[in-house]
Amino acid sequence: MENRKLKPIVIFTGPSGVGKGTIEKFLFAYDNLKLAFSVSVTTRAPRQGEINGVNYFFVTKEDFKNKIANDELLEYNFHFDNYYGTLYKEIEKIHAEGNIPFLEIETQGAKKILSIPNIRNKFNIITFFVLPPSFAELEKRMLNRNTEDDEAIKLRLIKAKEELKEKDIFDYHIVNDIPEEAANEIKNIILKEIN
Repeated sequence: MENRKLKPIVIFTGPSGVGKGTIEKFLFAYDNLKLAFSVSVTTRAPRQGEINGVNYFFVTKEDFKNKIANDELLEYNFHFDNYYGTLYKEIEKIHAEGNIPFLEIETQGAKKILSIPNIRNKFNIITFFVLPPSFAELEKRMLNRNTEDDEAIKLRLIKAKEELKEKDIFDYHIVNDIPEEAANEIKNIILKEIN
């Protein structure tokens, strides 16, 4: 974990509704971090306003399965009826530009990356798990988003409980009570890890 000669990768995960997106807005505003969002590939349909190659690389299930067969993915998982994954070429492109790849991925995807033999000998992987102040607060945040029906929220809360059990495999646990403070804490950890 302490090998600073290796190129860093930041892995950022936590349950749905914990406020990862809000923290990211603050993190990406810090110029000195040189973070670059690693655009994931997915088989899900684009949501309104999403742009291919910016928000996600949108592909068919057949294309995705070809990427799996051709070993083009650092990790992938099947989540709510769709595939999501991280492309090796996206990581390489970000490193070539002198930036740090920032992967906001599912807990299962992060576990897959961490289980790759000798992965920490290839990259300086810095992992963060974002926690809600309480489970009741997480439920409240999901309800306030008004983006899903009660059944979908119920499924996400069940999944969140499972993800919270996995938190100990991550290097750093960040409680997202005040997003700006959480982002500042993460920034300081990343700077310490890479310098």
